[in-house]
Amino acid sequence: MKAVTIDRYGPPEVLTVTERDRPRPGPGELLLRVAAVAVNPVDLAVRRGDIPSPVLPAVVGWDVSGTVVETGPGVSRFQPGDRVVAAHSPLATGIGVSAAYVALDETLAAPAPASVPLDHAAALPLAALTAEQALSQLGPDFSGRLLVAGAAGAVGGFLVQLAALRGWRPAGLARASDAPTVATLGAAEVFSSPGTLPTGAFDAVIDAAGLPATIAAVRDGGRYLSLTPFAVPEPERSIAVEIYGVRTDGTMLDTLARHVDQGHLTLRIAHVLPFEDAPLAHALLEGGGTRGKILLTPGD
Repeated sequence: MKAVTIDRYGPPEVLTVTERDRPRPGPGELLLRVAAVAVNPVDLAVRRGDIPSPVLPAVVGWDVSGTVVETGPGVSRFQPGDRVVAAHSPLATGIGVSAAYVALDETLAAPAPASVPLDHAAALPLAALTAEQALSQLGPDFSGRLLVAGAAGAVGGFLVQLAALRGWRPAGLARASDAPTVATLGAAEVFSSPGTLPTGAFDAVIDAAGLPATIAAVRDGGRYLSLTPFAVPEPERSIAVEIYGVRTDGTMLDTLARHVDQGHLTLRIAHVLPFEDAPLAHALLEGGGTRGKILLTPGD
C-alpha cells in the first residue's frame, strides 16, 4: 500500500511515497481504508527533526478520515462500513496515518460528521481537539474577556467558533484581510496586529500563532495559554503562563463531529492534494498564510 514517509530529516523534499505492508488490526483496533489525512504543524516539526521520530523510516500524519474495513478482537463501537475520523499520534511508534490503510485503537475514533464529504472530515480531529481542550483549560465558569491570537488559522478558527458556542464573545487577532472571516466565525471584534491590541484589556489570551508579544494584552494576574511551545513569553505581572499540548480523545471528537452536523462548526479546506504532492503540501503550510486545512488523499 502507499504511505507518505521520511527516511531522514530535512526540507519537504524528504517526503516520499513508498510501498509498505497493509497492517492488520490487533485487539481493540480498527483497520481503516483512508479517505484523507490532514497536514498539521506537528508534521512539519517531525519532518524537520524538531520533534524526532522514534524510528526511521517513519510514516507521517496525525489526522485521518476513512471507512472501517476490518475490526480486531474486542472492538465494540464500530463495524465494517462505518465512516470515522480519528487523531492518532505517531510520536511513540513512528507510524502515522498517511497511508492507504491504517490500524488504530477504536478509542481514538468517532463517527465522521455526515454533513461533509468524508475526505473533508479529516480537517476536524487534531485542530478541533486542540481548541476544545485549550478552552476547557480556562474552566467551565470562565466569564472574562478572551483574545484568540491567530484566529484565522486552523486551530484559531476552531477556538473562535467553540468559544462563541460557549457564549463567550471572543476577540480575535488576525490579518486585516481575514477580519471578515474571523467575524463570521463568531469573533465579537478583530484586531489586525499585536500593536493594535489594548494593553491589559483581556482576562486571558490563547496564542495559536506563536505571538508571545500578545502577553501585553493580558491584565495583571490574568492567564496566557500558548499552543506553540517554541514561542512562549516570560511570565510577568503575575500572569499565569501555560503551555498546552493536545491529547487524542475519541469521545470528545464525537462531540465535535456532532457540532459540525449541527452547523456549529465549519470545516475550512484550502487544498486537497494526492499523496504524491506531500512535499508541496508541507511547503504550502510552512510558507504561512494558508486559510483552511491542507488534505492529502491516497487515490486508488
